[in-house]
Amino acid sequence: MAFAPISPLTVDGLPKFLSIGYHHLINQAIYTFAELGIADRLIHAPSDHGFTVQEIIGDDQPQWNRDLLYRILRACIYGGIVESIHDDKHFILTASGSMMTSDHPSHVRDFIRLVFGPTSNSCNLQLPNMVRGEGTGSGIARVSGGMDMYTFMTQPDQQEFARLFSGATTVLSMQNGSELVTNVDFGRFKTMIDIGGNRGTFLAQILESYPSIQQGIVFDLPHVIDQFKNGEEFELRKIHKDKWNFVSGNVFDSSAIPSADAYVLKHILHNFDDSQCVKILSSIREANENQKGKSTTIFIIDHIILPGGSLSNWQTHALDVIMAILFENARERTQDECEQLLKKAGFELKQMYPIQAPDSIIEAIVIH
Repeated sequence: MAFAPISPLTVDGLPKFLSIGYHHLINQAIYTFAELGIADRLIHAPSDHGFTVQEIIGDDQPQWNRDLLYRILRACIYGGIVESIHDDKHFILTASGSMMTSDHPSHVRDFIRLVFGPTSNSCNLQLPNMVRGEGTGSGIARVSGGMDMYTFMTQPDQQEFARLFSGATTVLSMQNGSELVTNVDFGRFKTMIDIGGNRGTFLAQILESYPSIQQGIVFDLPHVIDQFKNGEEFELRKIHKDKWNFVSGNVFDSSAIPSADAYVLKHILHNFDDSQCVKILSSIREANENQKGKSTTIFIIDHIILPGGSLSNWQTHALDVIMAILFENARERTQDECEQLLKKAGFELKQMYPIQAPDSIIEAIVIH
């Protein structure tokens, strides 16, 4: 690249607002690149020659607009997704661009398609009306006829959105999973359950790093478990089948939650209002009440709002707005706010790990 685009976070005055606008336009080019699956085509381009637009299109999409695709590719250069070589007519993927193939384990393509896709855009446009008090419900409820996010994703015509959402959660786990895993000693537990663990990416990272853990369980809703119970994330890390399992159920039903030494709630509580969070935490405590004399530990992993001018807070506050759009009364919370929820559910805060990855970890315990 000839120059680095200016971040609106680092400039003031008129350049700030121009940068916001131009970044948005580049983002639209990158979204189109992802939506069309261009990386799946460019991945086959020779590194010393690249592909022309015609070679990218191939014979299977003759109706595609070659001129417009060429202009989109030029814009993607400034997003660091592609490079032009020899002349401005031949393109190759950058190392970052190669992450946007459909089969890349990071699921970056899913993340981009979710964030910039039509459903998310429609929800985001509801934010001004939500502030004005016009209508009721979250952004997703307003565009879906009143459904909450979880109900919305079970609809037959929203399975692609649900798949993208699942992929996006994997991106977040891969972004900071290793840093989170190494900052807490998870190896002191024999059994561990990842509540709402989706495909099991984070739990697989934990089991890989702490082989002393005897059993790890992914606990999620039935339609999620049915999709991922083959355990691909665990097999990729060569974790023996005897050490992991998938269990379906509702976290609000304590009878459905298996007992364990420790529970991980990664990006779960920020999806719910305070009263629902207390119910979730209480369900976990109640699921272990027959374990007399034993303790139960939980790890809340979220974008905790840190005091002062923490650098990670810009990401946390950005995500906080999105949570309000997608989930009813959902929010990111401070350590004190999390501690109040824990107390109401019968837990005691033990330690705060301000990792700023941008996630931080809160460890809490209850003795039965």
